[in-house]
Amino acid sequence: MNTTTSMRLRALRFLSERYMQRERPSYFAEFFLFALIFITMTWPIFSLAHAMAQGNWIGTLMRVWF
Repeated sequence: MNTTTSMRLRALRFLSERYMQRERPSYFAEFFLFALIFITMTWPIFSLAHAMAQGNWIGTLMRVWF
């Protein structure tokens, strides 16, 4: 059985295909990071909306900004 590719090239190809799977991040980690960013961005908006509905939004703005 004669092969045209060298043993070094086959070994390199095998290792790159095998370890390429390990470099991919899991979907759970990406979803967790997205959810954390989303909650961090929307929390102040909903907090301010709730304070404005309660009627004490000036005090809330003073606490948040100063």
